Amino acid sequence: MREIKVRYENGVFKPLKKTERIQEGAEGEVHLKDQIGRLSMRSSEFFGLWKDRKDMKDGLAYVQKLRSEPRY
Repeated sequence: MREIKVRYENGVFKPLKKTERIQEGAEGEVHLKDQIGRLSMRSSEFFGLWKDRKDMKDGLAYVQKLRSEPRY
């Protein structure tokens, strides 16, 4: 996967630098960062990973607990 920085102007995403070896009509995805430069949680491939788990009511609390208790 290649990252291309773009700017949205007049309804069009425009690359900030000259792009090479991209064919006309090529398609891709744009993931926008929030105001402080982070990707939104919903854009993460892990979003909703535990939504069907009955034993885990709060995924964030579960991850925080794992991080607070080192295993090694």
